[in-house]
Amino acid sequence: KYYPPDFDPSKIPRAKRAKNSQFSIRLMAPCNMRCKTCGEYIYKGKKFNARKEDVMGETYLGMQIYRFYIKCTKCLREITFKVR
Repeated sequence: KYYPPDFDPSKIPRAKRAKNSQFSIRLMAPCNMRCKTCGEYIYKGKKFNARKEDVMGETYLGMQIYRFYIKCTKCLREITFKVR
């Protein structure tokens, strides 16, 4: 790709996301879980499409805490968990 000699990458406008916005990611279950609605087991390492958000006002030893929303594979109820 050609870049002209006067090209400055710092002048490219960047999209900024809101502080409390949610966005979709692909993640693996960090531990074994069980759905409280249908009793389905979700084992560690199962891949999910999840929504991720920052938990505002909560930190643990200076690290930001995140909340993830996934869906049960059997009954499609939403499961929420927080990690740092």
